[in-house]
Amino acid sequence: MKKLEDYPAQDIRSLLETEAWTQPLAPITRSKFKPWQQAVFWGLRLYIVAMLIVVFWAFWHGAEA
Repeated sequence: MKKLEDYPAQDIRSLLETEAWTQPLAPITRSKFKPWQQAVFWGLRLYIVAMLIVVFWAFWHGAEA
């Protein structure tokens, strides 16, 4: 298996240009969520908090027994 150093620099340069790795990346922007999507994500957050409370409560009572 060849290492990167085994290839000529021109081959590597041409590969980078054909794959467009030398061009800057497109800017990243935030997505706008619809109200129902925001409600789903808030519901997931509340679910995670509720499950953490249940787990800590179960661990606390299991440790006392």
